[in-house]
Amino acid sequence: MIWAISVVLALAGLVLLAVAAWRLLGGLNELKSGLGRVQERAGQVQDLQERLNETMAEVQRTTAALPEK
Repeated sequence: MIWAISVVLALAGLVLLAVAAWRLLGGLNELKSGLGRVQERAGQVQDLQERLNETMAEVQRTTAALPEK
């Protein structure tokens, strides 16, 4: 009888472990997805920074070309 209880408890532990692993894998997949979005946004930020730098350089060239008062 003790062996049967031990087996049942061991199986229940394995089921709980499997459920925990399944949830962990789901969380890891969400994390990968979030990381992909962050990397995409970082690329967009870099593009915007380059455009801003180009605009600032154009403003400085235009300002330098204006006649002084």
